[in-house]
Amino acid sequence: MFARYLTYRHTTKPTWAKQKEARTVSHRAAANDLRRQGPAVDGGRTRGGEEVRLLTAAGLAAAAIDLDRVMEEMGGMPRSGGCSGASHPMAVNETVVALIRPKPNPDLVAGEPAEAVAAAQAAARAPDGIGTITSCATEVALPVKGTWKNPAIGSARVDVVLTAPEARPADDFADR
Repeated sequence: MFARYLTYRHTTKPTWAKQKEARTVSHRAAANDLRRQGPAVDGGRTRGGEEVRLLTAAGLAAAAIDLDRVMEEMGGMPRSGGCSGASHPMAVNETVVALIRPKPNPDLVAGEPAEAVAAAQAAARAPDGIGTITSCATEVALPVKGTWKNPAIGSARVDVVLTAPEARPADDFADR
């Protein structure tokens, strides 16, 4: 998922609009393919005019297989994402990417203009992130009643939980 975004081909485009188009064209095509096949549906538009796609139950089930998670951990289809502008879910996504800091593949920018290569090299030299995309869970219930798998109505939900034991040495866990 991140490999295409991190090719940095968009860095050589002259305007913001053309940069955005180069950065998102493959993602939009993939989202449209998912919509045509059924795992995703139109979710409206953000306040800024961006299209929003939502995973259906079939899409969530397919994602659960790819992420090696049980269906209960996948959450559900958000309600009114497009109506509210989807700003909160997008902020959560951006937070996850900022935490894990995926690194670009330098081979993907070989032969690209110098600006694209420099941008990819700068990202590759940046400090490592914590965990991976599979280390993160969103909308995790903190049950006030019920169980972890079946929390009672009204239980709080955490936006992002990052489980990355590699971020601390193993001996830090020995005294717990």
